[in-house]
Amino acid sequence: MKLSKSHVKGALVAISITVLVGTLCPASHADPSPTTLRALYGLRPPSSLDAAKTALVLVDFQLEFVTGRLPLPNGATAVARARNLVDWAHRSGMLVVLVKQVSSKPGSLLFAADSPHTAFIPELEPAKGDLVIHKALGGGFSRTQLDSELRARGIDTVIIGGLMTHVAVLTTATDAMVLGYKAIVAGDATATRALPSVPGEVGVDAALLKRAALDAIADRVADVMLSRDIIALRVDHAR
Repeated sequence: MKLSKSHVKGALVAISITVLVGTLCPASHADPSPTTLRALYGLRPPSSLDAAKTALVLVDFQLEFVTGRLPLPNGATAVARARNLVDWAHRSGMLVVLVKQVSSKPGSLLFAADSPHTAFIPELEPAKGDLVIHKALGGGFSRTQLDSELRARGIDTVIIGGLMTHVAVLTTATDAMVLGYKAIVAGDATATRALPSVPGEVGVDAALLKRAALDAIADRVADVMLSRDIIALRVDHAR
């Protein structure tokens, strides 16, 4: 079979492109395993904590997510993990902060000031010495006195848990990073709910949304750890 000049020219061009692509993008440089921005910046999870400079910040553990309009699947697990963290923090001499959402809008359907569903979940009622912060927006630092209260106590590290993962937890952790705190999110001490779809997309179930929110936090914002691994960290005390 005799090839025309155009066939030969086309084959040579294809070969040249193949060689060029192989040179610019060698297979050995391909990395199928994703990594986080935190890893690329050299940021690593802590191996120890300073009790005097660490606060446990639990956001929106309220009955609205249990008996109210926003019951969360797996919320009970998050509450149990948060309770474990509270007990550990108290034993370790750390500050415990409980943040409560209270709507500033009269007649609000959610978190109304006079609603019984705005109360803290019984397992996570504040104890003597705990700090209670009220908020009306997304996160624990959102137009609250949390930052000033922590700085007055010399806190530079916050351990965060809460409801919901993709709202209050994500916002609190992001604000903590922006404000210069070292932040750790206890991933199993959070829970969220399914979301309806936006035009042209499908909805997101609760498990997927929680995982995506935690992955986004872990990429740049904070270390995401299991509560048991946080509790296993060495805690240093001033002498």
